[in-house]
Amino acid sequence: MEHASLINDIAVGALVFFALALCGLLAAASTLLPQINRTLNAYEKLADTLETELGPTLQEVQKVVVGVGELKQIAGQRVADVSTKVEDVTGLLNKAASSARHQSSVVGAGLWAGVRAYLEGTNQHKDHSSEHKEHDKELPKVNK
Repeated sequence: MEHASLINDIAVGALVFFALALCGLLAAASTLLPQINRTLNAYEKLADTLETELGPTLQEVQKVVVGVGELKQIAGQRVADVSTKVEDVTGLLNKAASSARHQSSVVGAGLWAGVRAYLEGTNQHKDHSSEHKEHDKELPKVNK
């Protein structure tokens, strides 16, 4: 019987320890209950705020997205217009450069022709003067 009494004492001791542990847990839980209550109230307020504010906010976000899309479209159109104008200006500049090249080549050819004519005229003048000198040598000298 002693064994049975020992087992009974151990069981009673375990039950007392369990009861004390349970009381400690209940005491800790009782201090947590107000905090849990405040947390649940805060979550309820957050849910209410989201419910009232989320709809209008999403509508405004949708308006902003539509506005950004319109701006993107307008910007794309403007870029296309600018690129067309740049192509036009490039074409005009190419025409002007071609015309300037042609005119400069005409002016250069005219200048070159003038220089050649001048040089040929100088050479002819020298040839002509040397012919006069030779002709003057052949004439008899007249004393005065």
